Amino acid sequence: MKPDQLWFHRGNFANCAYRLFTQFWLFFLIFILSFPTLAATPRFDFTLENIRHPVFNIHSASIKLIGSPLPDLEINLGKVTIGKRTWHGLRLRCNSVHIDRESMDCDGGIVQIGGRSLTMTFRLSLQHKQFVLEIRPASNKSKEKWRLEVNWQTSKWQGILKVVNGEGKFLVDLLPRGEEQIQVHQAILDGDIHLSGIETSVSALSARLNISKLSFSDASGLHAGEQINLQLNADVQQEKNGWQWQGKIIWPDGEIFWQPFYFSGEGHQLTARGVIKNERIEITQGEFSLTGTGRADFAAVIGIADQSFQQAWLSARDLELSTLFSSIIRPLAVDTALAEAEAAGRVNIDWRYQGNDNQSLIIGLQGASLIDTHGRFAVEGLNARIPWDRNRKQDGSIQFSNAQMMGIRAGETHIPLATNGMRFSIPRAEIPVLDGKILIENFVASMQASGWQWQFNGSLAPISMEKLTESLQIQPMFGTLSGTIPRMSYANSIMTMGGELVFGIFDGVAVARDLTLSGPLSLTPHLTMNMAMYHIDLDLLTRAYSFGNIQGRVDVEVNDFELIDWEPVKFDAKLFSSAGDYKRRISQAAIKNLIALGGGLAVTAIQRSFLGLFEQFGYAEIGWSCKLYGNVCNMGGIGPATRDGGYMLIKGSGIPAITITGYNRKVDWPELLERLRHAIRSGNPIIH
Repeated sequence: MKPDQLWFHRGNFANCAYRLFTQFWLFFLIFILSFPTLAATPRFDFTLENIRHPVFNIHSASIKLIGSPLPDLEINLGKVTIGKRTWHGLRLRCNSVHIDRESMDCDGGIVQIGGRSLTMTFRLSLQHKQFVLEIRPASNKSKEKWRLEVNWQTSKWQGILKVVNGEGKFLVDLLPRGEEQIQVHQAILDGDIHLSGIETSVSALSARLNISKLSFSDASGLHAGEQINLQLNADVQQEKNGWQWQGKIIWPDGEIFWQPFYFSGEGHQLTARGVIKNERIEITQGEFSLTGTGRADFAAVIGIADQSFQQAWLSARDLELSTLFSSIIRPLAVDTALAEAEAAGRVNIDWRYQGNDNQSLIIGLQGASLIDTHGRFAVEGLNARIPWDRNRKQDGSIQFSNAQMMGIRAGETHIPLATNGMRFSIPRAEIPVLDGKILIENFVASMQASGWQWQFNGSLAPISMEKLTESLQIQPMFGTLSGTIPRMSYANSIMTMGGELVFGIFDGVAVARDLTLSGPLSLTPHLTMNMAMYHIDLDLLTRAYSFGNIQGRVDVEVNDFELIDWEPVKFDAKLFSSAGDYKRRISQAAIKNLIALGGGLAVTAIQRSFLGLFEQFGYAEIGWSCKLYGNVCNMGGIGPATRDGGYMLIKGSGIPAITITGYNRKVDWPELLERLRHAIRSGNPIIH
């Protein structure tokens, strides 16, 4: 064991101190008996240049005894080093010390240590075998008092240290500390410490202490505490097989910030018992009791030399998930969507640690829920058993009664789960979604040097577009959505799609390519992709709208599509009539809404006069384009229509026919969306 890591553990320190005290006492007796009562001004100087010990070093120590019969005593220690802590200029002075064969008394001493000047009285009685030391601050305003009393009979001794309003910061400053030590700004100690032993060894210790108004911080500001109150009880007893100990800490008040966690004292308790032997601290039985969360039992073995865990286990039942989530999980997920979520339910935890590594962890959830405060996702009725073992394969499961993502609801689901070391897999899972389902197959997640990676593939059974658009709270659409899901992969916080996502929509086919989603669980997910739709039935697309009806088929291309926090910020979109022979008609209501929607759209005066006479009109071709960047949509159509810079959106054909021309090429995107919503809601547009 290194002495600078646990300097108080060595018995040699007590032996050395005892020998020094005995020698000094003999010197005092020889000195006082060497001078007659009427001697002039006797003086005794005793100086040691260095006192070396494996635990401590003292440089330039001196003891002076001046005068008789009540001499003045002065002890100066130039430099004292214990471990990595060094003190300079420690001084004790006592005027009119009474020394005789049986006792030594000092009624008015001064101690200067740690930058403080303290008054001191002490009495050493060999007749009564008692030593009493009392220290108070130099200021009479403080009620602070430290009183040490030691009594002994033959080889046995007992001691008690009583503290009243003790300045805890002063005590902490006297103790050895590391290079990045927490700095204590304030602490008040009250209580007593009992010690007993044989000769120079300690055989038992008992402490009852109250710490109040404790505040601390470090230089970085990442660890701090304010107005902390603690109650500490500890008992230590030397036995044949080592030191038996037990202790209890109660934390009723105060606040602690330990980056990234914040805790407040609400009556939390920690109790533990164990043994110290073979250079190890063994916690044979321990219990955390966290107010508002629950109780956890634990045990551990800690190496004294390196102050590290050699093995540990923890078991907790029926913990309150809401408080555990808010205090532990949410701070760790500060840059994800979980940072703005609320959890409820109960959780069980079993954890094993050995050989400087985690060995197993089992998490159980009962009746849990996880709800995003912004309504982006939710899971309710969640029951799960998630086992993990470093060396063995484990089987678990996840079940929930219902869930929703971006308004799309999922029904009751059971997901089988297998773990094998840092590899998690789901061979197959079906998730009911609206009136269809999503099939997930071959899901595998593993921990790599760069972080978590996972992949899966699957399919999408037919889902009603009407129900889907209703869930997404967008304009209603008809038809079904179905298709296959290619391999989806996740690594380095980026999800990518291998191949093409093909699905049926509006009696046509849609294909998504080059999909990349960055930070899917972050507060601002970033999606990029290219997409195309072929032979889309406009009748299905527009049937539900009060916007009007359009019959025909169109192809759509959307390149460089980019969304941030699910809002479009960039795309290059083109819509044009599909090749082939099919019915091409547009209703009077659709024409009116297109004109109102575009603002800069127009029809000829002759065609305008026909609007009230016919319900439908023929067309030969439809074309529209929008290149969005930021909030501006640069619009275009089939091609140039007139010499004044217009562009053709609908090219008329047949009887009756109608042609629609656009002139406004730059359109505010949010305003365009608002016009669309207004046209659909009102069903009575204004013709420009």
